[in-house]
Amino acid sequence: MVVAIVISLSTLHAQQKQFIKGVLIDKKSNQAVSYANVALYDATDSTLITGTISNFDGEFYMSPIVNGGYSLIISVMGYESVTKKIDVTNKSNCNIGVILLQERVINLDEAVIVGERIKAKSDVDKTTFYINKKMCDASNTGADILKHIPGIQVDIMQNISLEGSQNIIILVEGKERDRNFMSQLNAKQIDKVEVISTPDSKYDASVTGIINIILKKERDFGVNGYIYAEIPSSKSEVYIFPTYSLNYDFKKFNLYTSYNGELSYFDIHESQNRKFRDNTGTTEIISNQYVKQKNWSHRFHYGFDYFLNKKNQFNFYAFYNPYSREHDGNMEMQVTGSNDEYWLTQKEDTDINYSAFYSLYYKHIFNKPGREIAFDLSYYNFKAENTINYNNENIACYSNNQTNIVKPKQNSISIKIDYTSPITKKLKFNTGVKTKLQVLQDRHSDEFKYDENIFAAYGTFNYNVAKFNLSMGLRTENSMSGLSNSFNNTVVALLPHAAINYKLTPRQNLKLSYRRSISHPHFYQLNPYTSIDDPYTVRSGNPNLKPEFRHNIIVDYSVRFGNNYISSRLFYNKVANAINNLTFINDTNVFETRVYNLGDIHQYGIQLSGALKLHKTFAFNPYLKLFNIYTERNNLAGQYNIENRHKIAFESGFSAIVTFKNDITASILFQYKSPKNDIQSTSFNDALYFLSLEKTFKQKFKVGIISGLPFAKSFTYQGAETEGVDFYSHSEGNINMSFFPIWFKIKYQFNSGKMGNKINRTKEIIEDMPKKGF
Repeated sequence: MVVAIVISLSTLHAQQKQFIKGVLIDKKSNQAVSYANVALYDATDSTLITGTISNFDGEFYMSPIVNGGYSLIISVMGYESVTKKIDVTNKSNCNIGVILLQERVINLDEAVIVGERIKAKSDVDKTTFYINKKMCDASNTGADILKHIPGIQVDIMQNISLEGSQNIIILVEGKERDRNFMSQLNAKQIDKVEVISTPDSKYDASVTGIINIILKKERDFGVNGYIYAEIPSSKSEVYIFPTYSLNYDFKKFNLYTSYNGELSYFDIHESQNRKFRDNTGTTEIISNQYVKQKNWSHRFHYGFDYFLNKKNQFNFYAFYNPYSREHDGNMEMQVTGSNDEYWLTQKEDTDINYSAFYSLYYKHIFNKPGREIAFDLSYYNFKAENTINYNNENIACYSNNQTNIVKPKQNSISIKIDYTSPITKKLKFNTGVKTKLQVLQDRHSDEFKYDENIFAAYGTFNYNVAKFNLSMGLRTENSMSGLSNSFNNTVVALLPHAAINYKLTPRQNLKLSYRRSISHPHFYQLNPYTSIDDPYTVRSGNPNLKPEFRHNIIVDYSVRFGNNYISSRLFYNKVANAINNLTFINDTNVFETRVYNLGDIHQYGIQLSGALKLHKTFAFNPYLKLFNIYTERNNLAGQYNIENRHKIAFESGFSAIVTFKNDITASILFQYKSPKNDIQSTSFNDALYFLSLEKTFKQKFKVGIISGLPFAKSFTYQGAETEGVDFYSHSEGNINMSFFPIWFKIKYQFNSGKMGNKINRTKEIIEDMPKKGF
């Protein structure tokens, strides 16, 4: 072999010499493939002639090369090998051009992958976090996995936030889902999580961030799925999220169904202390609610995928979701001042909600690599009846019982078309249109029927050259909304986006991004129906609300060392026409709360996050956001003597995972947000933390125990302080808990063969109910 190589090399100097060059590109992401092995063999006897590796930009160059026939073999970890036949002649040098590499999944034991896999990496449009065995062992569902991603918070009711905002989109394989879908997704299916802090123009203008779940490619055909159950240790502390998933894959069809439930029963104490001044002096109102929270939800998912061929895919997806959120108990109120009064009532809460979603999807892949078009048609329906009865027991003071009734109904139709095509090997173009038509109404009030029609179009360009990656685009939205027989508003918004990423080294990135977005008010903010909570409290919505406009600027530096990842960020956010509650004392000395556009809210600060392996058995994922909030009132807020405010605030959190022998895993989750200002009020809540211990048996069966908020005995899930010229209000909602609350969990997964790929579908999330309980 050595002799043959020496002879071949000596022959090269005796003949006319040429060169061979080309560029290696990832077929799916259109990114350069660096440090791939490129070997040149003689086509007649398979003798190795020469070899090289691709550079940082995926380019390779070999010279000198004599005339003749060759086999060029390209190989790199994570991709399918590529072999090309090449004839080198005197007429010209050999420029192969772009070679597309197909990603390959290697079926290795996960313990091997954990030791070598990097934690995360940063790109121009996203940060990718890679899921390892530790995270899977500490998780059961997709929602559990997200708890271990820096910057993602999952609260006590499984609501998912990204960097402090719940106004996000959750994607699975690039197609929209929601938190309920994440709760029924098997943690072991997830390969990586992409976090997009500054969404480009392709995404809805109202969202502040994107979480994209990428699944492992090799799954099972036949029947497969899993069952997950949680068992409370006390009847007074029921906090369980059971799920199941069942999939049947047969030839070109993939049928699936799943379920995720939510049951939370807790004793809650809601308190409020208010004072106001008038010409007769100061009046103090102390009110307490001692209620039992009864929250339940049952969501059933079902659908099918049909793969006509490699170029054409169809999908149907739907869910049906009945749910209820009720607070039943007693409420008392003590009034002291010019007139001392006492009010005692029994609160009866009846809450029945139904939501359903249906979607049809078609995707066509063209012959040209990277070019595709997708069509999506979806329909969403939401119907509810929310009734609160206050049955007064102190008839001497207030002889009339109070009933608040809201019967919301929403219908929405969405049509979306997306088209993607590479223009050159370095330039990619995306464009699309979306139409959303929806009707919001309160069936209890004929006066409220709100129509909203949104028409949007977007275009984006992605350009990669040398160490620079550039993404820029523009989204145009024309929204027409109005109250029937009353008024109509038309808003035309131009929403640009731009991001540039500079690769300082293969392990260091510097990124700058800007985005302008818009957020429309939701049903309960728009509904003018007046609710009376007690003799001194009324609240209502406002159908005249204007949308909010948001501006976001980010400068981000990230670095990888070993398998670890750290990111530091400077940011500035502005919310113009901020939609906030306005509280004031009306002419009858009642606390009245309405919703208005009250001014602008600014935030600027620093954010730090990381994914660290501190020991082979210990992983630590921290997150810290420190920022200054300052508000600028508008004329309306000024009329109520609201002053501009500023406050230093922070958000923090971490997850830690420790692995032991015999497949035993312990984990801790912690998150805390300091008090935060809006235009008039300050909101706050207690720190949230969980301890968990799990044992896995033969990768099929898992048992565990989890404790939420041990030693705390009480948890403030929401609180607010509001102050005006002539009043002050402080309110808290607290969960009463035992000293060491625990829940047991059990999981079993099964399969009977190899699984094919699902088409994950887009869905709309429309309902936005006011918070009740936690």
